[in-house]
Amino acid sequence: MAIFQKYKKVFLFIGIFIAVALIYKLFFSGGAPAAQKSVLNPAANGLVSELSVSPASAIVGRELLAMLAQLQSISLDASFFADPVFISLEDKSLPIEPQPFGKALGRRNPFSDFGKSSNVKSNAANGSGTPR
Repeated sequence: MAIFQKYKKVFLFIGIFIAVALIYKLFFSGGAPAAQKSVLNPAANGLVSELSVSPASAIVGRELLAMLAQLQSISLDASFFADPVFISLEDKSLPIEPQPFGKALGRRNPFSDFGKSSNVKSNAANGSGTPR
């Protein structure tokens, strides 16, 4: 009992740590492992196999495979690009002028006050050294 009195804080810390670890394991680990589900495996030519897949995941997977099959059946008609109406279209875009590299664009201090920088310039032009 003397050991417990001497190391009371250490035992309390260890007890709290074990309690928190048990609570975390019970609530966040999902409890007991899910039972294995029998699902149709498309890669196995329609054979039933044991996979640990939820029914919702299997449904989503089937929907994705159906959508992929629909996308693969799409074919584009390239004769559209030979149509005279498409050929008569004109490009009205404007070229972007090259920007000088390394030259500072914009304000020297983007965080300075707008009115403050204009007052300093106007006072410097008047000969006054102090801003208003």
